[in-house]
Amino acid sequence: MNSSYQLLEFAAQSWPDRTAIIETGGTVSYRELYEQTELLKAELLQLGLAKGQGLGIMGRNGSTFIAMMLAGMGCGIVVLPISHQLKAAEIDCLIKDTKLHAVLDDLSGVQPVDAELIMLSCGQQKLRFAWVDETSHGVLTPLNEAAFIRYTSGTTGNSKGVVLSHQRILERVDAASKALSLTPDDAVLWVLPMAFHFLVTILVYIRSGARLIICKDLLAQTIINDANEHQATLLYASPMHFRLLAADASGKQMPTVTQVISTSAGLPIDIADAFAKRFNLAVTQAYGIIEIGLPLLDSLGGKKKNPRSVGFPAEGFSVELLNDNNKPVVEGEVGRLAIRGPGLFDAYLTPWQTADEVMVDGWFMTGDLAQREIDGRIVICGREKSMINVSGNKAFPEEIEAVLDLHSAIEKSRVYGQIHPLMGEIVCAQVVLVNNAVLDVEEVLRFCRVQLSTYKVPQRLKQVESITQTQSGKIKRV
Repeated sequence: MNSSYQLLEFAAQSWPDRTAIIETGGTVSYRELYEQTELLKAELLQLGLAKGQGLGIMGRNGSTFIAMMLAGMGCGIVVLPISHQLKAAEIDCLIKDTKLHAVLDDLSGVQPVDAELIMLSCGQQKLRFAWVDETSHGVLTPLNEAAFIRYTSGTTGNSKGVVLSHQRILERVDAASKALSLTPDDAVLWVLPMAFHFLVTILVYIRSGARLIICKDLLAQTIINDANEHQATLLYASPMHFRLLAADASGKQMPTVTQVISTSAGLPIDIADAFAKRFNLAVTQAYGIIEIGLPLLDSLGGKKKNPRSVGFPAEGFSVELLNDNNKPVVEGEVGRLAIRGPGLFDAYLTPWQTADEVMVDGWFMTGDLAQREIDGRIVICGREKSMINVSGNKAFPEEIEAVLDLHSAIEKSRVYGQIHPLMGEIVCAQVVLVNNAVLDVEEVLRFCRVQLSTYKVPQRLKQVESITQTQSGKIKRV
């Protein structure tokens, strides 16, 4: 294979009559998905889209979104997935920053481009297409085989456009396929936004011939019922979903589910334990990063482990922990997490920087700080840019937030550093309370002192109505 589109061609040839997608409107076989995508690909080419141009793809979860993405990639176009929940101003910034040539959407969100619309079809779904600048015939990137762009979550700064070629995508799909070990008998229960999780997981499911069960909403009852009705074998979800499922009081089980993976952010150990107790299913923590794919996995079942453990490198990946001089740290010390392996991104879009220019001695610096445990597991301590230096001691917001979130009165927390004339920085926290709770600052601080070193205990605690998150569900760090 030399094109991502051939993953769909392979699936349609290998399992033409097997169900590819189960959604609210019914089921779609691999043959039907391929035929719909081929028709849409032909329409896009007829509209004048050419190799190397940029096409925004905006839509809700479903077979249509998958067909739109793959049709664009099949044309040799560079596709940019866009969440249908974005506001007009956010979409406008994306389009301007990326310099897209056109946008295709399924009418599920705001109209992304204020321009003349061309109506298209994909199966039973109506689509709208609009040129951003029909007179522009240049390519989107200097990379000849560019296929995909997705923006980083932007938790600690400006979001960056990550560019991947067809070759890198195929390398990434191959590596993730080995890690997940799916077969055509598997059925994946899908609850994540495809606009943020198309690469690499959706393509892995297609390559494996698995069924994709798309939940119509995020209610625990819906997820459980869909799992049982369609005999799901894998649940791939975020900590939010596990929290909802763990709190479900129906008593219904998901007996066909054998593999459960948490992604997007660290899964608090209390939620992992509550979910395991409720469904008798251990959760595997996945460390995914758009620049490099799915390099680390760890089971959170069995003996209690550090909740921020992301386990061992997947096949083909290497990991190192480096100090500020880019030398390996002493065993047991915190270091900057560096990874290398298959499917590494090709470049950042704006300003254009190739991966080789970004790498440090062949390593991609993730921006995370981590430790290696005695058994070799990698434990994420926090983000390099969000670390709080309290009189020379390192405090990680993520660790402190995990403790605060265990408090019965606290729904969500955000920890940050504030400049201090004597201590360098001090730890501060914002908290969102559960319904009808009253903030007792001293009681919360006593709770923290039992579980945290003195320098990690917040010096200032403030109640807020909400905590800003990125589109992919991570805490937005200021």
